[in-house]
Amino acid sequence: MATAVDFAARLIKPSAIRAAGHSAVLAYVSPSRPGANFGAKPITRAYADELRATGLEIVSIWQFGKPGDATPSDFTTGFDGGRRMAEQALATHLSLGAPRRAPIFFAIDQDITLAEWNSTAVEFFRGVNAVLGVEWTGIYAHSRACAWAIQDGVIGSRGGFSWAWQTRAWSGSEREARAVLYQRIIDTPTNPGPLIDGTSVDVNDILAPDYGQWTLDRPAISAPPFEQLDLLGGSYDSRDGARITNFILHTQEGNGTAQSLAAYLNNPNNGVSYHYTLRDSVLARVVDEQFASWSVLSANAFTVNLCFAGSRVAWSRAQWLAIDADLRIAAFIAVRSARQHGFSTEVIAPPYHVAEGITDHHYITQALGIGSHTDVGSNFPWDVFASYVAEYAGSVGPVPNAIDDRAAATPWLGARRTNGELPTADGVGRFAEFDNGFVYWHPTTGPHAVPTSIMEKYAELRWERGPLGYPTEERIEVNDVPAPKPGVSQAFQGGTIYRRAGRPGYWVHGAIGDRWRAAGGVSGELGWPTSDERPLEDGAYQEFEFGRVYWAPGQVVALRNSGEPDTPLSETA
Repeated sequence: MATAVDFAARLIKPSAIRAAGHSAVLAYVSPSRPGANFGAKPITRAYADELRATGLEIVSIWQFGKPGDATPSDFTTGFDGGRRMAEQALATHLSLGAPRRAPIFFAIDQDITLAEWNSTAVEFFRGVNAVLGVEWTGIYAHSRACAWAIQDGVIGSRGGFSWAWQTRAWSGSEREARAVLYQRIIDTPTNPGPLIDGTSVDVNDILAPDYGQWTLDRPAISAPPFEQLDLLGGSYDSRDGARITNFILHTQEGNGTAQSLAAYLNNPNNGVSYHYTLRDSVLARVVDEQFASWSVLSANAFTVNLCFAGSRVAWSRAQWLAIDADLRIAAFIAVRSARQHGFSTEVIAPPYHVAEGITDHHYITQALGIGSHTDVGSNFPWDVFASYVAEYAGSVGPVPNAIDDRAAATPWLGARRTNGELPTADGVGRFAEFDNGFVYWHPTTGPHAVPTSIMEKYAELRWERGPLGYPTEERIEVNDVPAPKPGVSQAFQGGTIYRRAGRPGYWVHGAIGDRWRAAGGVSGELGWPTSDERPLEDGAYQEFEFGRVYWAPGQVVALRNSGEPDTPLSETA
């Protein structure tokens, strides 16, 4: 049986690991906790490259806290801690050259009880799910906790196995049959593990062909084809901090299209709304998921709601199956929402039981005792719909992937403030806010992080609706000797913002910007910009630290301050 080793004390020579007969390294992407100094927490990019060059597989693991330590066990930090640690884990994972489509295992390194799992640990993993998606979340734990994680739908699966790494500790003779790894030898002070390159290691049996190794190609299942229309209105309320736990299906009891139903819902006087309407492969987004739609009375705060436009509760199974494409789309959107908010993708069909997951309006009535609706009706093809959910649950990542991935790779952004993504004012792009900046996404420019220092000027110029448009590159720190701190610049579709530490930012663009850069930019003869472009009767000009650049039709002139008169710069500067 192939084996993998895990260790934290120091970086062990890859050649020695290979010589000892092992196939893989289970490598930490977590830092050392305060007061500890583990040489392999986390591993470095150079070490990861050396492992791969030696032919060793790599799997990512996270463990920061420790039972009884001043830094408590990770799972005790709940949903918010899971989200925060997953963001840090993903950032390190990607920086090491790992693929996005590989799991990260999060450790519960103690004899956790079912009560502790239900009260805290499962919420921690749902926080992880909100960042990684269930598909790329794994667990290290004893056999029972591995089973609980599988049962509650908070870890991913592949090829009949789940991302469960079972430790022998606290498991007795129990084995989780769906685990991909089994920690058979545990290095302890009283019972050291085998020595490799002078360091004791844990030894793990590899139980599945896909156990989370970085090198495997794990293709995604394609999303079903559909047209999404943003028809956002004002028929919604705040969620008041409630966590989203369910995705609810509805019938219209009418003959509308996705568009006509959306128009009706967008009239607040009608007193009803859904997050989505769907018909004939057209999906209308009516209420952003960060808000509560007016769909299920007191259950609004914790649900996302989709209505099949033109459908009726009295439909036969054949009528439902006739809109198979829409059933697929609804399943995809439900899974996407579950990934975004960290709730289960379990399909809760009749007879209902109270749980997180994907269900219908009748569940709200019958299981929760709220209201009197019976849609989507007794003939809804739950078996078919559930098969589509299962298909997409193995492929859909968190939403939006581009913004989440950029944020995870940009640790200076800090903690996320928005729940998911928000539409930009132009209706084309998306953005998310963080403690120290924003991530903006546009289909042609991709995602880019914008620091708060740049955002001040960006906001002054009306964000993406103004002349700057969307960011096209990441921020760049610019040397500003002898200033104590560097400045920063960032390129946008319509120019670049430059800002020195402690001073305002300025927008440089067009022919004036080209001439200034030809003179050396901030390190050239003109220095930093000290104003935006200003109009003149026959053109424009811009002030710089040591001069000005003038523009008129057919002519650009750069002048350096040198008393009276100023000195023109040569055109070849």
